Amino acid sequence: PTFTTPFGPISPQPLSRERPDLSFNFYALLGLSGGAGCVLTHTLVIPLDVVKTRMQTNPGEYDGIFDGAASIAKKEGINSLFLGTQATIVGYLWYGVSVYPSYAFFKRFIGDQILSPAFAVAHADDVALIAGAMASVIASLGLTPIEACRIRAVAEPDVYRPLGLMGTLGVIQNEDSSSGWKNLYSGLPSLMTRQVIFGSVKFLAFERSSEAIFGVWPELRDATYTALGVSLVAGGFSGALSSVISQPADSILTYVAKKSSGGNLGILDGARMMIQEEGVVSLFRGLSSRCVWAGCIIAGQFLLYDVFRAMFGITGNDLNQVFEVALTIDG
Repeated sequence: PTFTTPFGPISPQPLSRERPDLSFNFYALLGLSGGAGCVLTHTLVIPLDVVKTRMQTNPGEYDGIFDGAASIAKKEGINSLFLGTQATIVGYLWYGVSVYPSYAFFKRFIGDQILSPAFAVAHADDVALIAGAMASVIASLGLTPIEACRIRAVAEPDVYRPLGLMGTLGVIQNEDSSSGWKNLYSGLPSLMTRQVIFGSVKFLAFERSSEAIFGVWPELRDATYTALGVSLVAGGFSGALSSVISQPADSILTYVAKKSSGGNLGILDGARMMIQEEGVVSLFRGLSSRCVWAGCIIAGQFLLYDVFRAMFGITGNDLNQVFEVALTIDG
């Protein structure tokens, strides 16, 4: 039986749902989904990444993305557009495997263990930003040395391409014998700053833009292909927005990686030197290519992440801490 109220009929029984299995296997499957999505998307846009890095390391040499790609291919061969492929695959496999399950874990841990459920729901944006930042810190620890190798390979291919990933890691490590392996992390503050800003904004923007689209067109949830289309659109928007906000840190990262040979150059010193030498505008050099790059990357990441996640039997409701109920109004 149901009871009639001014707001419509209600059930005498409370609505409920079964809690998902949050075992290690659950997060491992999220990691596999994230890793597959990141590797595939980053591999596809390696030429864009090469042009973006060259525009930052060689300011004024190219007039734009297409001019940069054409110039590099003409002068150095088409294979030069795929510099740093090995580092890209290894680095972003780690990134996907670490950041996606970490975000899901920290978001649920904060909402269930640290905050009360009601407080967590009321401050959902803050929880998403904190969880995204914490996941990005973990991802940065493995990504930093690999990204330093990728930048070296793209900026100075004649020196580092023959060495490969492991050889480049060895060269960077031995540049300052007193520091050793710490040389591999000279760009950690800059990369972590970029990743924390980018990652936290990325997850928050994706979730809120998805909610906004489904709020206007709830029927898009009904079919798999339309739901995946929403992931694609929301991912593209979140990637572009995140790239704009984190662009200064990305430019400083490239500058630090290029200039820190033989010593450690911190993010603040790197930023000061970069502005003194090239002006404030240098912090936003390559922004257009990075927006295109990030929009494509993040759209593909979330699309493939959802595809692989669904293949493993993990639904969106399993990741949602709020029990959402859709009401249908007849007439």
